[in-house]
Amino acid sequence: MLWSPQIDWSAPAGVALKALFAALPKDREFQLTLFGSSPLQIALDSNFLSADVDMFPNAGDADLLNEAVKRAGLEKSEERMYVQVCNHWNFRTSPRWKDRAFHTQVGNVRLTLPHPFDILIAKLHRLADKDLAAFRLVIDRTGHPTEDEMRSELQAALDLFRPNFDEEMIGDITTNTRVLWNEIWKKDINVRQEIIAPAVAVRNEGYRQQMSEVDYRAQLRKLGEA
Repeated sequence: MLWSPQIDWSAPAGVALKALFAALPKDREFQLTLFGSSPLQIALDSNFLSADVDMFPNAGDADLLNEAVKRAGLEKSEERMYVQVCNHWNFRTSPRWKDRAFHTQVGNVRLTLPHPFDILIAKLHRLADKDLAAFRLVIDRTGHPTEDEMRSELQAALDLFRPNFDEEMIGDITTNTRVLWNEIWKKDINVRQEIIAPAVAVRNEGYRQQMSEVDYRAQLRKLGEA
């Protein structure tokens, strides 16, 4: 699915973004990446609920961005749309995301909207009701992702299925993937058999092709025994 949206700047997230851009220093260029629900609101449906605008800047620009958020009056609030400045680590999605993201220039801001597939994959770590609503919105408006497309995309994002660290505050993506399949495609999925195992097999085949014919580990063992 090609991704070249027409941004609706009149949507609540669009209005907040324009206010933020106006508050940024004008003597340099900023690169900002949106994620979460706000890209879907400004690109697919201005009525799609989003309490905040999640974004991350280039390395080193977080302090300047937070200062601009304060100047624009866009700090966290229960009553209005606000801007949440995040770290790029918070956007856990497919390794393909940078290759298919949409970019647009607004004054001295280069704004990046990840592809809907990547926005949806990132939502699998939580998969609350509003995240399922995002899946339904994207599928209703674009016809994608299909079940086969989602399976293939998750195979390409294999490392997301590794166990979480004990300290991490995210959900179980394996369980959430099963919930997704039941909610969206009305069937169960064996995540290990249909996503993890096929992807590992492809990866292992690549490793085999790269492995040297010389068994260096055996040679090291012999040296150690000498």
